[in-house]
Amino acid sequence: MTWRLVRLLLACCGASALAVAASPGGTLRADALDGAGWRAKGVEVAWRWRSDGTTGVVLAIDALTVDGVGSFRALRLDCPAARLDADSASCARATVGLVGAGEVPLHADLGFRYAWTGGDLALDLHRLELCAGRVEGSANVAASAWRAALRLSALDARCLAGLARPEEGLPVDVTAGRVSGDLDLGFDRSTLALTGDLATVGLAFGDAAGTVAGEALDARLRATLHRTGTAWQGTLELHASRGVLFRDPVLLDAALAPLVLRAEGRTTAGGVEVTAIDFDQGATLNLSGHLALQDGALAVADLAFASTAPGGLYDAWLQPLLIGTALDDLELAGALRGRLHGAAARWDVSAELDDLALLDRRGRFALGGLDGTLAWGGAETPPSRLSWAGGHYLGLAVGASGADFTLRNGTLRLLAPLRQPLVDGALAVAELEATGVGGPGARVTLEATLEPVSLEALGYAFGWPRMAGQVGGAVPSLRYADGTLAVAGELRVDVFDGAIRLRDLRLERPLGPLAALHADIAVDDIDLELLTRTFTIGRIQGRLGGRIDGLLLHDWRPVRFDAELATPPGDTSRHRISQRAVDSITSIGGLGGVLSQSALRFFDEFGYSRLGFRCRLRGAVCELDGVEPAASGYYLVKGGGLPRIDIIGHVRRVDWAELVDRIQRAMAAPAPVIR
Repeated sequence: MTWRLVRLLLACCGASALAVAASPGGTLRADALDGAGWRAKGVEVAWRWRSDGTTGVVLAIDALTVDGVGSFRALRLDCPAARLDADSASCARATVGLVGAGEVPLHADLGFRYAWTGGDLALDLHRLELCAGRVEGSANVAASAWRAALRLSALDARCLAGLARPEEGLPVDVTAGRVSGDLDLGFDRSTLALTGDLATVGLAFGDAAGTVAGEALDARLRATLHRTGTAWQGTLELHASRGVLFRDPVLLDAALAPLVLRAEGRTTAGGVEVTAIDFDQGATLNLSGHLALQDGALAVADLAFASTAPGGLYDAWLQPLLIGTALDDLELAGALRGRLHGAAARWDVSAELDDLALLDRRGRFALGGLDGTLAWGGAETPPSRLSWAGGHYLGLAVGASGADFTLRNGTLRLLAPLRQPLVDGALAVAELEATGVGGPGARVTLEATLEPVSLEALGYAFGWPRMAGQVGGAVPSLRYADGTLAVAGELRVDVFDGAIRLRDLRLERPLGPLAALHADIAVDDIDLELLTRTFTIGRIQGRLGGRIDGLLLHDWRPVRFDAELATPPGDTSRHRISQRAVDSITSIGGLGGVLSQSALRFFDEFGYSRLGFRCRLRGAVCELDGVEPAASGYYLVKGGGLPRIDIIGHVRRVDWAELVDRIQRAMAAPAPVIR
């Protein structure tokens, strides 16, 4: 109930003063009354003269509308001992009841003194029952100014929000909570002043779009605000000790890191200018400076920030912005500080990293000991310098190194060659340029050389069998665009006294959950004795060559390829195959134990002229073939010399997972005993 409404009610009481003075009691009724800015229906004033010189007055109004305030019904003011004279009306104890906006019932105990001349009002609000709580206070109202001091006790926040005038409605729907505290309000001509110290318990709110919300919020708000016309200015201080605040996409949990926000500012056309802000989230984040919001978005800012608990900073502020990227599931440690300044058209960011560590929770990569400066902005942005102590990438050890580079207008450019130790070799980067950094269309170009990395070290990292050889050579051009990492030219792996060459190598979503690898592979003159010694399927002497075309791995599992591996044409090396190798090959083909059922079981090795196989993989099925047709199938091993043996396959289609399982069992099987 506003002071304007209080004055109107008392004026209605005063309208009956002459009638009261002329008679010991009576009643006045009117179907309708109106005045400047108000209209009333069903008005009744009753009075009764008392022997002590006071008068009992009862005012009842069925319906009342006050411009700029709202509509009310069932209004009743009862003063059992009013003092009415030519100068004023007063009542030490009166009760008021009415039904206000949102059908909220109001009941008040109050005292007042109202001067007929000038309309000054002094009001003592002993008790107002409002929104399941209580309001107490006092007010002084003059012709062009008023001031009030109120104490709120456990008011229902949802009910309280419903009292707001429609044109000044809240931007969120309040659904739960209690509000207590003190309010000082004053109005002088065109300026409204408000000073408040309020506390909320269990406050919950949200907007219709689901972009702003609060839940179970225990907080304290101190504010000093002034409104002239529709413009506000002032200061506020918010302490939140419990509950969560959500502003899409950031979610803050005050129970984990209590929040303190101090701000000073004013409203502007379509926005807010915050001339000073200090945000304290403990070790998680400290931020200070000034900023401006326009249409709810950050338009201008100059902010200094610091964090000694970057894990909390990442979880609350950064991770929601990184969902769907390779950096959306990290743990961070260390410290950082920096500055953000500029406008929405271009932001400049600088940061100092102090022993920062990043760990991917899915185990894909880690990097520790990050130190240095990072600067991101426009053409005048200074160079950045970072160093790191080491880590790993997809199980590969990454050593200590550092880089000098610029980050200008969304483009990263390496300023000096970079040598990154990798396992027991290194990647020497001569040139590196990335455009569109921070956006969805990032593109990377790299010129580098892979200093030899031993297959023994790679095998240890990936859990492969121990083998000799190395990977190395020039990487003439590596490009990243549209989520795909592509290598131009050819990568060569020297292994088993031969070579494996990879062409058209492409990796889609390198760190994503559904990484896809494409490649064509050529196998050149592999020494089978070295190969079979490594993979323990039995000894085979000879050479192997061939190709694997159209290889496609999904999440590092093969789903498609056309493979043909066989004895190279014109191979003049010694061709021998051991009994265990024969058993391994026959067991892979589902014919285990065939050798033990013949007289050939007494020989420990055999001669052959050619061996090999073909596999056309599509999804879960491999279509098998051999080095040449046989009478009832295909040759996997075609005999030659003495003693000779032929291994003939008959199954044309086999489940890929079952085939892999057979190979693994063959590698794990014990060597046969020759009798």
